[in-house]
Formats: sequence, C-alpha cells, structure tokens
Amino acid sequence: MKKLLALVLALVMSMSLVTISNAAYSDAADIDYKEAVEVMSAVGVLEGSDGKFDPKAELTREQAAKIIAYLDLGKDVAEALPAVK
Repeated sequence: MKKLLALVLALVMSMSLVTISNAAYSDAADIDYKEAVEVMSAVGVLEGSDGKFDPKAELTREQAAKIIAYLDLGKDVAEALPAVK
C-alpha cells in the first residue's frame, strides 16, 4: 500500500509541473479543477462525451476502475488489459 501511495504521489507531483491544455470541453467553465482534468485527459484516463466533460455527473464503477488501473499499472499495461462486458 505504501508503494502505491508513493507512486500516486510521485505521479501527481510530476504531472503538476506540466501545463497541458489539449482538453477543450464545451462545459469548461463548470470545471473546478481544470488542471487536473487537463492532465488526466492528456494521459488518456478521462474522456468526455459529445464534447462535454460533465463535472457534475456521478462517477461510475467503470470510470473509477479505469482511473485506478491507469494510476496503478500505467497507460500501456492498463490499455492492454482485456475488456470484460
């Protein structure tokens, strides 16, 4: 657990040094944590639908699992996991 926490903290610290603005959502004015959304969008963890991010929507289990997998395993390994439906 300590290793996971250290990994997450290191990732967050390293990502905070990078300013990325490639996520252009039509409801960007409603997003409170814009930098976090931009970083997670650039990494591929978060994706909007129909050009909107919808920050007021509830987080689904699928979205939470994707976030955890990306943070724990990294992008390449997380994308290689088989999708189960």
